[in-house]
Amino acid sequence: MAKRRKIKKSVFLVGGIILFFGVYIGSFMLFSKVENSDKKNAVTINTEREDNRSLLKQLEDKEKIYLSDGVVSDVRVDDKLLEELRYSFEDVSKIRTPQSYTSVYEGYSDDGLKFSTDLNVFRVYTVNKEEYYKVPVAYKKEFKEILDTSIYTSFDFIKQYKTWKQVTIDYGDETKKISGWSYDDLASKMVQKRLVGKIQPEKARERCKYKFTINITSDNYEARVDIMGEDYVKITVNNLISYYEVSNNLFDYIKTDIFKISDSE
Repeated sequence: MAKRRKIKKSVFLVGGIILFFGVYIGSFMLFSKVENSDKKNAVTINTEREDNRSLLKQLEDKEKIYLSDGVVSDVRVDDKLLEELRYSFEDVSKIRTPQSYTSVYEGYSDDGLKFSTDLNVFRVYTVNKEEYYKVPVAYKKEFKEILDTSIYTSFDFIKQYKTWKQVTIDYGDETKKISGWSYDDLASKMVQKRLVGKIQPEKARERCKYKFTINITSDNYEARVDIMGEDYVKITVNNLISYYEVSNNLFDYIKTDIFKISDSE
């Protein structure tokens, strides 16, 4: 009998321990679910507050913007040109939905906010909401120039080698035609640091012994990239011009690999 009582006590003890841990684990899991639910609700509330701003205000805060114009697509706007684009939003005024509208330029942010314009009206929209703004007539020409410059003199645009049809590089009276299989190699050497003014690049080209020019031809555009010494380039497309500070890999590649110029020359 004594043995049976001891066995029963042991069983009750083990059962009690198991029950204790079962209640503990269950309570912990329930508490975790409640805590996670509270966090999700907090995130939802914050998101809803963020969405209360106008779509235009949200667009102004975006760090990455991509543009298309029917000729080229998904060109990322460089930081300084993005600042000019942001300033252009200050001149527009909100209007009702126009009776007719066909976009000429389209764009989007990295998190999916979209916009478009026909240069008369500026539209900002999401899946569930849209806003329209009137572009002042006096500002239309300048607005177009900002958009075109943002696309066609962007470093991201110039590096889209899959659109290239012919590429030549000039050095004095000598011209080298680049074969198609080398386009990606040339594009990989085009590494920008930042958009800059014209003074330093123009001085650098004057001082440099080696003056190279890349000529890019596509179906819909022609681009000229002047190598301004080792550290700068000048991009010209349709009379639009931008200057960039770049890695010297591009200069070295053209000098050494394309024209086979040694340092002793």
